[in-house]
Amino acid sequence: MLCTIKRPATTSDSFGAPAAPTLVAADVACHWWSQQSWAAKNTEAPGMIAVTVEHILFAPGQDVRAGDLITTVTDHLGNVVFAEADSRLVEHAAVMRNHIDCRLRMGEGIGGRS
Repeated sequence: MLCTIKRPATTSDSFGAPAAPTLVAADVACHWWSQQSWAAKNTEAPGMIAVTVEHILFAPGQDVRAGDLITTVTDHLGNVVFAEADSRLVEHAAVMRNHIDCRLRMGEGIGGRS
C-alpha cells in the first residue's frame, strides 16, 4: 500500500486562516487497516454501538507524527482506499522496535471531519 503524508502548517495566510498543509512524503510504503469493535452506549439508551478504529503502519524512521494528515491511501492493486477529501488525522504514533503504528481518525479538526 502507498500513502501521502502532509503536515499542517504552523503559519497563517494574509487573511489569518491556517496556511495549506505541506507535503512530508508521497508514495510512502505503508499498511492500512480498519478494525471494528463494539462499545456500550450510555445508560440513557442501552445497547451496543459499532466503533471503527483505523491504523496505519510504517517502516522505522518514517517522518510521521501525531497531528499529521494521511491524505491518500492506495492498496496493492492501485485502488484508492481513501482520497484527500476523506483524509485522516494521525491521532497517535507509537514507535516500535520494527515499525511505527499510527492510530487514525477522520478529518482535520478535533471532533471529526471539518
